[in-house]
Amino acid sequence: MAMRSSGGTGVLIALIIFIFLTVGSATAAILLYGQKTSANEELSREKAVRTELMRDSERESVATLMQEAGQKRQSLVGYLVARSNAYREFVAGNANADEDSTRERFGIKDDTAAQAFIELRNKNTLLNAQVAESEARIASLESELAMRAQDLKDLQAASDDRVASVQASISEYADAAQSYRADIDKTRNEYRRSLDENTTRHRNEVADLQDEIDNLNGNQTVLAGRLNELRKVVEAIRVRPKNPAELVDGRVVDVLGSSGQVFIDLGRDDRIRPGMTFRVYDDANQIQIDPTTGEYARGKASLQVIKVADSTATARVTDSASSRPVVRGDVIANAVFNPEHRFKFLVFGQFDVDGNGSSSMNEANYIKSRIIEWGGEVVEGNQLTGDLDFLVLGEVPDFVSTELIPADATPAEIDAILKRQEAYDRYDELFQQAINAQIPVLNWNRFRLLTGDGDA
Repeated sequence: MAMRSSGGTGVLIALIIFIFLTVGSATAAILLYGQKTSANEELSREKAVRTELMRDSERESVATLMQEAGQKRQSLVGYLVARSNAYREFVAGNANADEDSTRERFGIKDDTAAQAFIELRNKNTLLNAQVAESEARIASLESELAMRAQDLKDLQAASDDRVASVQASISEYADAAQSYRADIDKTRNEYRRSLDENTTRHRNEVADLQDEIDNLNGNQTVLAGRLNELRKVVEAIRVRPKNPAELVDGRVVDVLGSSGQVFIDLGRDDRIRPGMTFRVYDDANQIQIDPTTGEYARGKASLQVIKVADSTATARVTDSASSRPVVRGDVIANAVFNPEHRFKFLVFGQFDVDGNGSSSMNEANYIKSRIIEWGGEVVEGNQLTGDLDFLVLGEVPDFVSTELIPADATPAEIDAILKRQEAYDRYDELFQQAINAQIPVLNWNRFRLLTGDGDA
């Protein structure tokens, strides 16, 4: 009986332990499932937040920003906040400023900060020049006033000395001294009256100048308009140069049979070199220049120099017509050749000399060196001068409208757009001025043909 009772107890204990283990496993499974559900919900929320903060297409930009933040040992958000605050501090002087408060503070309505700053700086420069000129006039008037005061002081001193001398004279000169004193008093009164008038006039002029300074400081738009009008007047009265390129350069002295070659009366002594081209005309009256293009009339033929002697040269005939052959005595002309004249060229813009489809300022410098090598003179700057002979223009700049500047453009982008617009406006202005002044306009190809660097 005792053995049977002991065996039943063991089974019961084992059954109880099994029940506890089963309940514990179920409880653990329920807890683990609940934690998994919570973890999945947390992961979904984090994915939603990450999607809101960063799109997949923005990962490269964010990676770049994270790298910059890492270099500064900052978190990404901290780095972005610090950079934003620094830019606000730089522009508005306040890290908490926004665009509306900044525009209100500096009185900017439609322009960007860069445009407003450039406009303000230009106006300030103009006003400073006007103020300096007015101050110089004030200083001149004050100097003149001081000189008049010194003249009066000297006159008074001289008058006192002369009066004392008359009073010391003998009595027989008393009447004369009295009369002389009266003359002195009269003169003194006249000088005093003159001084008072000059002083009043000078004070009025000083007051007028001060009013003018105040008006200059308060009327910037009027001054700018007045300056533009003056520029128009200067442009209207500018002396236009005579164009020496309309002269005959030489003549055909002989024709070499049917070989298509001729002799001309220009050689090495006249700065002729192989490759130079000339146009052939029956006489000088046929040499005409198109005022809109600066080009010569076509002529009866063209010549290209192939061999040069001291005083003559051999040239081959190109672009000739059988009905109008080149004969002895025909005149020749090249728009940019004159052995007695050092032509002046203004080179403006960017050029594509090597024909690779990309223009640059380096290629403009190459053209300048070719002009100097040819014997011409390069005019520096970007203004037409009264003695200019030819304007050499590069590729036409792309037109850029400031109205298309993006609202989020950086200062560097704004500056680049403004420079491109300025280059386009200056290019067009130079072209129109040259046409109005009847100054021939050349591009790279025409310059090569006319100076002998290209085929006729």
